[in-house]
Amino acid sequence: MIDSHIHVGQFNDLYIEPSAIHNLMAELNVDYYAVSSTTICEENYPKVIDELQELIWLDKDKVLPVMWITPDGLNGNVAWYLESSIKWKCLKIHPFLHPDVWTNAGGQLSEVLEIAKELNIPALIHTGNEISCQSTKFEGTIANNPDTNFILAHGRPLDQSIIIVKLYDNVFADTAFMPITHIKSFIESGLSHKLLWGTDMCIPQYFYPSCDLVKYYKDKLANLAEICTPEQYQQITHNNAIKIFNIK
Repeated sequence: MIDSHIHVGQFNDLYIEPSAIHNLMAELNVDYYAVSSTTICEENYPKVIDELQELIWLDKDKVLPVMWITPDGLNGNVAWYLESSIKWKCLKIHPFLHPDVWTNAGGQLSEVLEIAKELNIPALIHTGNEISCQSTKFEGTIANNPDTNFILAHGRPLDQSIIIVKLYDNVFADTAFMPITHIKSFIESGLSHKLLWGTDMCIPQYFYPSCDLVKYYKDKLANLAEICTPEQYQQITHNNAIKIFNIK
């Protein structure tokens, strides 16, 4: 089991401790997980490094660290990432938070993609139904960077994302906060080989404070198993992530 979308750190008034992620992943028997820190929204790069290093200390190679870059980070702070001992497995941008920067195919977005190319890691893009982060906003960037793999986090809007994922060999989508009906649409479109299991843990705790996270997670997996074949289930929850994150 590989979860491609996990968060640690400060999310509004919720703080997700590295130890909480460690304990949850252990209880759920997750073998590897790609994790970024929401503390980056406070532009606190040193704290982000500390959180990820604590997770690596706790879980060793199970951790697939994600370099979440903000526009301000490119003005020098990204050095905290590049000069750390962390072996990055993915890079992330969040267009909804910085629409004027990341929707521009040139400029700072090009700088970010150069980092992804240099490190030979995929670029994860937050997608949503808002104009600033719809999947088709990034089609030009995707088409112009065929040697970089892209992950459309959340796969939104659904119809746009299915078209983009189907059209480009270097594009995948993750299932974080994706309704089961949307996951089914991806599978029925012949795209189980382009889907990555992701849950946005532990962000559901913010939206559903009384939520039993273990039950929530297992229910999501059970729902997935009901709409796909065992082979497709293995692709989505394991095989696809092995390839895109280059897990040895």
